[in-house]
Amino acid sequence: MLFFPRCTLFALCLAALASAAARAGDHLEEFAKARRSLQPQLRSKDAGNRATAVARLQAFPIADSVRLIHNSLYDADLSVRKAAYESLVKMSDKQEVCETLLLLLKKDIGREDSQSAAALSLAAVLSTSWPAVRRDAVGFVDEVVAPNRHGLPVLVSMADELGAHRAAADVAPLVQLASTRAFADSFGLRRATVAALSRIADREAIGALIELMDRVGGEAKADAVEHLAQTTGQIFGMDAQAWGRWWQESKDTFQYPTRSVESPYRSVALESQSGYYYGLPLFAQKLVFVLDTSGSMTGPRIVAAKRELTKAIQGLPDHVEFGVVVFNGTVATWHKDLVKANDKTKAAAMHYVEAQSPHSNTASYDALEAALGFDTEAIYFLSDGAPHGGKIAAPVDIVAAITAANKTRRVSIYTIGIGAGIPGGPLDVFLRTLADQNFGLYRRVDG
Repeated sequence: MLFFPRCTLFALCLAALASAAARAGDHLEEFAKARRSLQPQLRSKDAGNRATAVARLQAFPIADSVRLIHNSLYDADLSVRKAAYESLVKMSDKQEVCETLLLLLKKDIGREDSQSAAALSLAAVLSTSWPAVRRDAVGFVDEVVAPNRHGLPVLVSMADELGAHRAAADVAPLVQLASTRAFADSFGLRRATVAALSRIADREAIGALIELMDRVGGEAKADAVEHLAQTTGQIFGMDAQAWGRWWQESKDTFQYPTRSVESPYRSVALESQSGYYYGLPLFAQKLVFVLDTSGSMTGPRIVAAKRELTKAIQGLPDHVEFGVVVFNGTVATWHKDLVKANDKTKAAAMHYVEAQSPHSNTASYDALEAALGFDTEAIYFLSDGAPHGGKIAAPVDIVAAITAANKTRRVSIYTIGIGAGIPGGPLDVFLRTLADQNFGLYRRVDG
């Protein structure tokens, strides 16, 4: 170890500060010259010119340059926004850059039109290699972004944007996002992060998915399993430890395939699943059963529906939380919150189901809205008739409203059609579309 006299150390510090100040001065002078030529390009009608100007600005890691690049995150052209984000990522190892971005993000987070810009600004900061800046950024997510009413959409948008980029460099900010309290608190954010990592063709993304498997929730875990099995050719099902052991042995030699074979949705994960309801998988750690008790369910239909639901409830493992919603012209919930599946609660739920009697209309939207009100990963919606009554009655409008409400929630909506009529009929199309647009599967049941 080298030791310097106090006066020498002081002199060295002064010299370092003077050198840093000189470099900053050089940057400011160079930037002032470049800005005069770059501003016409930034205002050009040609998107290629604007993207080129944004890329040139990354040579100046100072606040004024960051602000200009940040403005381009609002550009109408995708290529310009992409160039702006990539420039900010390349500059993210400079503290002044990150501090400026966080200040801009604090303003963006309150604006209705700034979701994409805020998401990309945050991703750029989370890309930094400086541990202290990363800690600050993670704290910023939990203390400033997440509590804001626009915060969760911004965080989900960040994951979606990075997934769309499909860039290996974007694994790092996604891993940092997964270290936030917001990630732990929001199933939608966890699922969006898994989806983003699944779109990045890089071995680091594979390792990150395996590392996250036990933290993301049953439905998102099944998403990860689906991708891992298709990409690696390994079949370990939902066993995160088995995936981890394989990865420790294989990560140094694993080559990401140039082409992955995509199986039908859920086909791979289904092979390792033991719990089902009408043949639909019960992956979720938190789930809600929704049972139609309208007048048309009278007779064999309600008998069969109660039998299958009782069987599914009885088979729930202890770690699962569940709820039951029944509906006809009105909606009723068994409990206001999800409850742990144990012998006592399962017996009470089965008794509640058995006590239902069919009558009245089919307020499908109201029932789905009530189910989305729970802190859940999955909804199992059973009905035998087209929607009739309730706040929204037209099937196409119900699908649109529920899908919009589920945009950041990312809840799986599985649907069961009892006597759904001819394929392509109104109920068949309604239930299939609802499932297809909300991470679920649809089952037709004769009866």
